[in-house]
Amino acid sequence: MKRDGFTLVELLLSIVILGLIMAIAIPSVNSVSKSMRESQRKNTIEKIEIAASKYAFDTGETIIFVDKLVTEGYIESDDEDGNINDPVSNGRMNCYVVEMEKQSDYYNATLVDGKNYDNNGVCDLSKLNEDSAEISIEVINNGTSVSNLSNWLKGNVTLKAYSNSLIIDCATNKCVWSSSGGASLTGSDEITLDNVSGTLETKYTFQMTVYDDDTSEVKRYKSVVNLKIDNELPTIYGNELKVTDRFIYTTSKKVTISASDGQGSGIAGYYLALDTNQTCFKSGLSFQSSNTFTISNTGNYLICVKDKAGNISGYSGLNITYIK
Repeated sequence: MKRDGFTLVELLLSIVILGLIMAIAIPSVNSVSKSMRESQRKNTIEKIEIAASKYAFDTGETIIFVDKLVTEGYIESDDEDGNINDPVSNGRMNCYVVEMEKQSDYYNATLVDGKNYDNNGVCDLSKLNEDSAEISIEVINNGTSVSNLSNWLKGNVTLKAYSNSLIIDCATNKCVWSSSGGASLTGSDEITLDNVSGTLETKYTFQMTVYDDDTSEVKRYKSVVNLKIDNELPTIYGNELKVTDRFIYTTSKKVTISASDGQGSGIAGYYLALDTNQTCFKSGLSFQSSNTFTISNTGNYLICVKDKAGNISGYSGLNITYIK
Protein backbone atom coordinates (compact mmCIF):
# COMPACT_ATOMS: atom_id res chain seq x y z
CA MET A 1 0.00 0.00 0.00
CA LYS A 2 1.42 3.38 -1.06
CA ARG A 3 1.91 5.91 1.77
CA ASP A 4 1.83 9.72 1.37
CA GLY A 5 3.84 12.10 3.68
CA PHE A 6 5.66 11.41 6.92
CA THR A 7 4.49 9.71 10.01
CA LEU A 8 4.51 11.69 13.23
CA VAL A 9 7.53 9.78 14.47
CA GLU A 10 9.48 10.52 11.27
CA LEU A 11 8.56 14.21 11.45
CA LEU A 12 9.67 14.48 15.07
CA LEU A 13 12.92 12.70 14.22
CA SER A 14 13.59 15.12 11.38
CA ILE A 15 13.02 18.10 13.68
CA VAL A 16 15.41 16.64 16.25
CA ILE A 17 18.10 16.09 13.59
CA LEU A 18 17.69 19.63 12.24
CA GLY A 19 17.95 21.00 15.78
CA LEU A 20 21.19 19.09 16.34
CA ILE A 21 22.60 20.42 13.06
CA MET A 22 21.69 24.01 13.98
CA ALA A 23 23.11 23.59 17.48
CA ILE A 24 26.42 22.58 15.92
CA ALA A 25 26.40 25.07 13.03
CA ILE A 26 25.25 28.30 14.71
CA PRO A 27 28.22 28.66 17.12
CA SER A 28 30.56 27.94 14.24
CA VAL A 29 28.89 30.59 12.09
CA ASN A 30 28.95 33.07 14.98
CA SER A 31 32.62 32.35 15.54
CA VAL A 32 33.43 32.97 11.88
CA SER A 33 31.32 36.15 11.90
CA LYS A 34 33.05 37.43 15.05
CA SER A 35 36.45 36.68 13.57
CA MET A 36 35.51 38.58 10.40
CA ARG A 37 34.32 41.60 12.39
CA GLU A 38 37.50 41.63 14.48
CA SER A 39 39.58 41.43 11.31
CA GLN A 40 37.58 44.34 9.83
CA ARG A 41 38.12 46.34 13.01
CA LYS A 42 41.86 45.69 12.84
CA ASN A 43 41.88 46.95 9.24
CA THR A 44 39.87 50.02 10.25
CA ILE A 45 42.30 50.85 13.06
CA GLU A 46 45.26 50.40 10.72
CA LYS A 47 43.61 52.72 8.18
CA ILE A 48 43.00 55.33 10.89
CA GLU A 49 46.56 55.19 12.21
CA ILE A 50 48.10 55.47 8.73
CA ALA A 51 45.90 58.51 8.00
CA ALA A 52 46.77 60.03 11.39
CA SER A 53 50.50 59.61 10.77
CA LYS A 54 50.20 61.50 7.51
CA TYR A 55 48.07 64.18 9.17
CA ALA A 56 50.69 64.67 11.93
CA PHE A 57 53.46 64.88 9.33
CA ASP A 58 51.52 67.55 7.41
CA THR A 59 50.35 69.63 10.37
CA GLY A 60 52.48 68.78 13.42
CA GLU A 61 49.38 68.08 15.56
CA THR A 62 50.05 65.05 17.74
CA ILE A 63 46.69 64.36 19.34
CA ILE A 64 43.35 64.51 17.51
CA PHE A 65 39.92 62.91 17.25
CA VAL A 66 39.29 60.41 14.45
CA ASP A 67 36.57 62.83 13.32
CA LYS A 68 39.21 65.37 12.27
CA LEU A 69 40.69 62.87 9.83
CA VAL A 70 37.25 62.65 8.21
CA THR A 71 36.57 66.39 8.08
CA GLU A 72 40.08 67.16 6.78
CA GLY A 73 39.80 64.52 4.05
CA TYR A 74 42.49 62.13 5.30
CA ILE A 75 40.09 59.19 5.56
CA GLU A 76 36.74 58.32 3.97
CA SER A 77 33.69 57.87 6.18
CA ASP A 78 31.60 54.70 6.23
CA ASP A 79 28.31 56.48 5.59
CA GLU A 80 26.84 59.73 4.31
CA ASP A 81 26.75 61.14 7.86
CA GLY A 82 30.55 61.14 8.06
CA ASN A 83 30.81 58.32 10.59
CA ILE A 84 33.59 55.79 11.06
CA ASN A 85 31.88 52.70 12.47
CA ASP A 86 33.33 50.02 14.73
CA PRO A 87 32.70 46.64 13.00
CA VAL A 88 32.67 44.86 16.38
CA SER A 89 30.49 47.13 18.55
CA ASN A 90 28.71 48.94 15.68
CA GLY A 91 29.39 52.20 17.56
CA ARG A 92 30.89 55.44 16.24
CA MET A 93 34.67 55.74 16.31
CA ASN A 94 34.71 59.44 15.40
CA CYS A 95 35.40 60.55 18.98
CA TYR A 96 38.17 58.04 19.59
CA VAL A 97 41.50 59.78 20.23
CA VAL A 98 44.60 59.22 18.11
CA GLU A 99 47.99 60.05 19.62
CA MET A 100 51.06 60.53 17.42
CA GLU A 101 54.70 60.41 18.52
CA LYS A 102 57.60 61.64 16.39
CA GLN A 103 59.91 58.77 15.41
CA SER A 104 62.90 59.99 13.42
CA ASP A 105 61.39 61.26 10.14
CA TYR A 106 57.84 59.95 10.62
CA TYR A 107 55.03 59.90 13.21
CA ASN A 108 53.90 56.71 14.94
CA ALA A 109 50.12 56.84 15.54
CA THR A 110 48.15 54.93 18.18
CA LEU A 111 44.35 54.77 18.39
CA VAL A 112 43.05 55.17 21.95
CA ASP A 113 39.70 53.44 22.47
CA GLY A 114 37.01 55.34 24.29
CA LYS A 115 33.62 56.94 23.69
CA ASN A 116 34.85 60.48 24.24
CA TYR A 117 31.62 62.28 23.46
CA ASP A 118 28.89 63.95 25.45
CA ASN A 119 25.15 63.22 25.56
CA ASN A 120 24.68 65.09 22.28
CA GLY A 121 27.27 62.97 20.49
CA VAL A 122 29.79 65.84 20.34
CA CYS A 123 33.44 64.97 20.91
CA ASP A 124 34.72 66.00 24.35
CA LEU A 125 37.54 68.46 23.65
CA SER A 126 38.98 68.00 27.15
CA LYS A 127 40.27 64.61 25.97
CA LEU A 128 42.60 66.45 23.59
CA ASN A 129 44.45 68.35 26.27
CA GLU A 130 48.05 68.23 25.07
CA ASP A 131 49.43 69.93 28.14
CA SER A 132 50.36 67.92 31.20
CA ALA A 133 49.82 69.96 34.36
CA GLU A 134 53.21 68.84 35.64
CA ILE A 135 55.27 70.43 32.84
CA SER A 136 55.48 73.92 31.35
CA ILE A 137 57.63 75.63 28.72
CA GLU A 138 59.40 78.93 29.34
CA VAL A 139 59.98 81.11 26.27
CA ILE A 140 63.06 83.35 26.47
CA ASN A 141 63.44 86.04 23.80
CA ASN A 142 66.82 87.78 23.62
CA GLY A 143 67.50 86.91 27.26
CA THR A 144 64.09 87.99 28.61
CA SER A 145 61.30 85.63 29.67
CA VAL A 146 58.13 86.13 27.60
CA SER A 147 54.74 86.07 29.29
CA ASN A 148 52.48 87.06 26.37
CA LEU A 149 52.92 84.59 23.52
CA SER A 150 50.23 86.26 21.45
CA ASN A 151 52.83 88.88 20.49
CA TRP A 152 55.32 88.38 17.67
CA LEU A 153 58.93 87.78 18.68
CA LYS A 154 62.18 88.55 16.86
CA GLY A 155 65.80 87.59 17.27
CA ASN A 156 67.03 84.73 19.46
CA VAL A 157 64.38 82.50 21.06
CA THR A 158 65.06 79.74 23.62
CA LEU A 159 62.52 77.17 24.83
CA LYS A 160 63.10 75.51 28.19
CA ALA A 161 60.95 72.80 29.81
CA TYR A 162 60.51 73.06 33.57
CA SER A 163 58.39 71.59 36.33
CA ASN A 164 57.54 72.42 39.92
CA SER A 165 56.63 68.83 40.75
CA LEU A 166 58.80 66.64 38.50
CA ILE A 167 62.48 66.28 37.80
CA ILE A 168 63.10 66.96 34.12
CA ASP A 169 65.70 64.26 33.51
CA CYS A 170 66.53 63.85 29.83
CA ALA A 171 69.61 61.74 30.54
CA THR A 172 67.56 58.89 32.00
CA ASN A 173 64.24 59.49 30.26
CA LYS A 174 63.39 60.12 26.62
CA CYS A 175 62.89 63.82 25.83
CA VAL A 176 61.73 64.98 22.40
CA TRP A 177 61.08 68.44 20.97
CA SER A 178 58.99 68.60 17.80
CA SER A 179 57.32 71.30 15.77
CA SER A 180 54.47 71.48 13.30
CA GLY A 181 57.11 72.47 10.74
CA GLY A 182 58.67 69.01 11.06
CA ALA A 183 61.69 69.88 13.22
CA SER A 184 62.66 67.30 15.82
CA LEU A 185 65.35 67.18 18.52
CA THR A 186 65.92 64.42 21.06
CA GLY A 187 67.75 64.42 24.36
CA SER A 188 67.48 67.90 25.89
CA ASP A 189 65.14 69.95 28.06
CA GLU A 190 66.10 73.13 26.16
CA ILE A 191 66.37 74.22 22.53
CA THR A 192 67.47 77.51 20.98
CA LEU A 193 65.98 78.85 17.75
CA ASP A 194 68.80 81.13 16.68
CA ASN A 195 68.71 80.58 12.93
CA VAL A 196 65.14 81.58 12.10
CA SER A 197 65.21 83.58 8.89
CA GLY A 198 62.13 85.35 7.60
CA THR A 199 59.01 84.43 9.56
CA LEU A 200 57.94 81.40 11.56
CA GLU A 201 54.49 80.69 12.99
CA THR A 202 54.33 77.19 14.42
CA LYS A 203 53.68 75.00 17.45
CA TYR A 204 56.50 73.48 19.50
CA THR A 205 55.91 70.42 21.67
CA PHE A 206 58.09 69.03 24.46
CA GLN A 207 57.44 65.47 25.63
CA MET A 208 59.22 63.46 28.30
CA THR A 209 58.55 59.71 28.42
CA VAL A 210 59.23 58.05 31.76
CA TYR A 211 59.61 54.25 32.07
CA ASP A 212 59.11 52.66 35.49
CA ASP A 213 61.18 49.45 35.54
CA ASP A 214 59.47 48.19 38.69
CA THR A 215 55.89 48.44 37.41
CA SER A 216 56.61 48.45 33.65
CA GLU A 217 54.43 51.57 33.52
CA VAL A 218 54.97 54.21 30.87
CA LYS A 219 54.06 57.84 31.54
CA ARG A 220 54.24 60.68 29.05
CA TYR A 221 54.40 64.31 30.10
CA LYS A 222 53.82 66.91 27.42
CA SER A 223 53.59 70.67 27.00
CA VAL A 224 52.93 72.86 23.97
CA VAL A 225 53.61 76.48 22.99
CA ASN A 226 52.58 78.39 19.90
CA LEU A 227 55.33 80.67 18.60
CA LYS A 228 55.26 83.59 16.20
CA ILE A 229 58.73 84.77 15.16
CA ASP A 230 59.33 87.53 12.62
CA ASN A 231 62.92 88.28 11.63
CA GLU A 232 62.01 89.70 8.24
CA LEU A 233 62.36 93.43 7.53
CA PRO A 234 59.38 95.29 6.07
CA THR A 235 59.68 96.25 2.41
CA ILE A 236 59.33 99.90 1.37
CA TYR A 237 58.35 100.36 -2.27
CA GLY A 238 60.23 103.54 -3.14
CA ASN A 239 59.02 103.61 -6.74
CA GLU A 240 55.40 103.50 -5.54
CA LEU A 241 55.54 106.50 -3.19
CA LYS A 242 52.68 108.87 -3.95
CA VAL A 243 53.20 112.65 -3.73
CA THR A 244 50.29 114.97 -4.55
CA ASP A 245 51.18 117.61 -7.18
CA ARG A 246 54.78 116.50 -6.97
CA PHE A 247 56.00 118.59 -9.93
CA ILE A 248 53.76 121.62 -9.33
CA TYR A 249 54.58 124.39 -6.89
CA THR A 250 52.29 124.19 -3.85
CA THR A 251 52.54 125.27 -0.21
CA SER A 252 52.38 121.67 1.02
CA LYS A 253 52.17 118.13 -0.29
CA LYS A 254 50.80 114.82 0.90
CA VAL A 255 53.11 111.80 0.83
CA THR A 256 51.66 108.28 0.92
CA ILE A 257 54.10 105.47 1.76
CA SER A 258 53.71 102.07 0.13
CA ALA A 259 55.12 99.18 2.20
CA SER A 260 54.50 95.53 3.06
CA ASP A 261 55.54 93.04 5.73
CA GLY A 262 54.86 89.99 3.55
CA GLN A 263 53.83 86.96 5.64
CA GLY A 264 55.15 88.53 8.83
CA SER A 265 53.62 90.29 11.79
CA GLY A 266 52.21 93.22 9.82
CA ILE A 267 53.03 96.92 9.62
CA ALA A 268 52.87 98.68 13.00
CA GLY A 269 53.83 102.25 12.08
CA TYR A 270 55.33 104.78 9.65
CA TYR A 271 57.80 107.65 10.13
CA LEU A 272 58.77 110.48 7.77
CA ALA A 273 61.07 113.45 8.42
CA LEU A 274 63.71 115.59 6.71
CA ASP A 275 66.90 113.56 6.44
CA THR A 276 69.37 115.56 8.51
CA ASN A 277 71.72 112.65 9.09
CA GLN A 278 68.93 110.82 10.91
CA THR A 279 68.64 107.05 11.21
CA CYS A 280 65.62 104.80 11.58
CA PHE A 281 67.23 103.14 14.58
CA LYS A 282 67.44 106.32 16.63
CA SER A 283 65.47 106.04 19.86
CA GLY A 284 62.41 108.20 20.34
CA LEU A 285 61.16 108.25 16.75
CA SER A 286 57.43 108.92 16.63
CA PHE A 287 55.82 106.32 14.38
CA GLN A 288 52.20 106.83 13.31
CA SER A 289 49.61 104.28 12.20
CA SER A 290 48.68 106.19 9.03
CA ASN A 291 50.91 105.89 5.97
CA THR A 292 50.06 109.42 4.77
CA PHE A 293 52.01 112.54 5.81
CA THR A 294 51.65 116.25 5.03
CA ILE A 295 54.97 118.08 4.42
CA SER A 296 55.70 121.77 3.81
CA ASN A 297 59.49 121.84 3.33
CA THR A 298 61.76 120.95 0.44
CA GLY A 299 64.64 118.55 0.85
CA ASN A 300 65.54 114.88 1.10
CA TYR A 301 63.26 112.89 3.39
CA LEU A 302 63.89 109.79 5.48
CA ILE A 303 61.14 107.15 5.55
CA CYS A 304 61.00 104.47 8.25
CA VAL A 305 58.56 101.56 8.51
CA LYS A 306 58.24 99.31 11.58
CA ASP A 307 56.46 95.96 11.85
CA LYS A 308 54.70 94.52 14.92
CA ALA A 309 57.74 92.46 15.89
CA GLY A 310 59.92 95.59 15.99
CA ASN A 311 61.81 95.13 12.71
CA ILE A 312 62.51 98.49 11.03
CA SER A 313 63.37 99.35 7.42
CA GLY A 314 64.53 102.73 6.08
CA TYR A 315 64.40 104.56 2.75
CA SER A 316 66.05 107.91 1.94
CA GLY A 317 65.30 108.29 -1.76
CA LEU A 318 62.42 110.78 -1.49
CA ASN A 319 63.39 114.28 -2.63
CA ILE A 320 60.88 117.13 -2.60
CA THR A 321 61.60 120.37 -4.51
CA TYR A 322 58.33 121.94 -5.71
CA ILE A 323 57.20 123.73 -2.54
CA LYS A 324 56.95 127.57 -2.31
